[in-house]
Amino acid sequence: MTTRLYLEDAYLREFEAEVQESAGGACTLSRTAFFPGGGGQPPDRGALAMGGEGGETLPVAAVHEDDAGRIWHAVGRELAPGQRVRGILDWPWRYALMRHHGLMHVVNTVAREAFGGIITGVQLGADRSRIDFRLPSFAREQIGELEARVNAVIERGLRVTSAIIGEEEFRARPELVRTLNVLPPVVDGRVRIVELEGFDAQACGGTHVHSTEEIGRARVARFDNKGKDNKRFYWELTG
Repeated sequence: MTTRLYLEDAYLREFEAEVQESAGGACTLSRTAFFPGGGGQPPDRGALAMGGEGGETLPVAAVHEDDAGRIWHAVGRELAPGQRVRGILDWPWRYALMRHHGLMHVVNTVAREAFGGIITGVQLGADRSRIDFRLPSFAREQIGELEARVNAVIERGLRVTSAIIGEEEFRARPELVRTLNVLPPVVDGRVRIVELEGFDAQACGGTHVHSTEEIGRARVARFDNKGKDNKRFYWELTG
């Protein structure tokens, strides 16, 4: 199986690897820093470089994980198994998603604790992210209070860390599951937990910043009522 470098170091921008399989213009690698997408976070972008300095560079048009857990990098042609490549991430894209992912963790917890919200969906973006809640009692006039609470948490500069726990412990802690309809993946009997120091912990397999202060200031750019109980928030980062 591919070593998932993005779980070990979300700030890794380049890496060396060998091609394992190649099919349909895509390849799997012995190790990768490319996040394949999931949990509302889009896949990474970037390129694979071959042949050392001055060698050919192929854009990675898409990344996805198949049902067998293999991570495929779409490069538009077949590569020979065993070939050495250097992976290069589109770092501005990745880092923007890391900041927004951290923001969504904060928003999720604030909405749950302060307003009784239950998250029903999320989609991260580099410029704007969407998060949906079952939140029947929330009114448009409360947006300012929500923003203030979220930014107060961000400004605390909380450390963001991750740890792996066993499936048995995970099943015994239902508070670690935040999505209403989608359960986080259990891989080899283990689940990854992301914690905002002293504030929140939840199951998550994505990439995050090291501290909430990296997120910057946030605001609600748009608010929609999506039925009687469902509310949709679009968030942007302004600093």
